[in-house]
Amino acid sequence: MDVLEVKPVQLTDGEAKLRQHMEDDFANNRPYTGRYAHRLLESLHKRNAIPQVRIDTLTKPYPGGRGNSHVDVFKRNNHSGRPISELPTFVRYLRYLIDGPALPVSTIEGFRKIMINDAGTSGEVMERLKTFVRSETRKLRLSRDSAKEEFWKLAKEAGYSHAEIMRDAASSAGK
Repeated sequence: MDVLEVKPVQLTDGEAKLRQHMEDDFANNRPYTGRYAHRLLESLHKRNAIPQVRIDTLTKPYPGGRGNSHVDVFKRNNHSGRPISELPTFVRYLRYLIDGPALPVSTIEGFRKIMINDAGTSGEVMERLKTFVRSETRKLRLSRDSAKEEFWKLAKEAGYSHAEIMRDAASSAGK
């Protein structure tokens, strides 16, 4: 099984400064301007720095989206006329585009290790991954909504073809 690396995008010095300004703007300014986020996204896009799987996560239908992508939802709910990259609700998606799934590196690598050490049938590997996802969800005290989204993203990024099953496993983890 080909297991893909899951790592953050390397920012240029200018992008790192834009990100810091974006974070400051988001945390401290009301109303949030979004101008740094917009410029950061443009810069990342121009140099093709964002992995395609992360772009697809935003632009293709997602589980629970009723056939809509995250971008579709942003467009439908954007009554301000501003670019979606300037909306305060977009910040978490931009963080994902840069950082990848909001999970500790040890969790990401543990998931990948199970896939890399694939020594059983696909069903056995799936069961090990589901057990791992449920265990990590409890250990990290993740909300079910957060866990199912982040583990779905992780599975997609690692190249696991049954990402929806990992989403369901995270959702079924009791606290």
